[in-house]
Amino acid sequence: MNDTKRHIGDRRDGTLLRDIDSMHIIMPMIYPNRCDNEAFISERIDLTNVDAYIAKRNAENPVFKFTLFHLIVAAILKVIVLRPKLNRFIANKNLYQRKELSASFVIKKQFNDTSEEGMAFIRANGDSTLDTLREDLYKQITHVKKGGTDSTMDAMEFLKKLPRFVVKFFIALMRWCDRHGIVPKSLIASDPYYASVILSNLGSIKLR
Repeated sequence: MNDTKRHIGDRRDGTLLRDIDSMHIIMPMIYPNRCDNEAFISERIDLTNVDAYIAKRNAENPVFKFTLFHLIVAAILKVIVLRPKLNRFIANKNLYQRKELSASFVIKKQFNDTSEEGMAFIRANGDSTLDTLREDLYKQITHVKKGGTDSTMDAMEFLKKLPRFVVKFFIALMRWCDRHGIVPKSLIASDPYYASVILSNLGSIKLR
């Protein structure tokens, strides 16, 4: 989303916000932890029209069916396109505008308690539509369910074979790199915690 030239203070995944009000400069310093300030809301939404739309689209193309989750992903990303300030994050007590618009979520390879999991990571822009995002979702889900991996999963598989003290050192090093915005691009590309939003689809365990 942001193709401007990188300046001193910018990160690989974000541009340092310099021309902002004093509150947004000071607040990250006052609240140093991610969970120091949170807000929660609960909404009840009538999905009658949404269910009818999904049924209509699935009748047209039943191979890879539309689901409510597809619509939720598309809606959230569209909101962030319209409200780009939602695509900001705090790192090392500084406020940044994220350079990409993305969403990530866990995919279970099979619907059972022992099934392995993989990560889906999709990117969007102002021209993305429900159909283009659904196509990307289809490719990601198919890739994971067929046993495909990504750089983050490959790195974790490699690390679990090493002694624990080596893993702890590596994680500490990556935390330092993250604070200073120099985590390798190969890890940022598929790490869910570098996405604009992380979603959890809990339908597989029968939660509403």
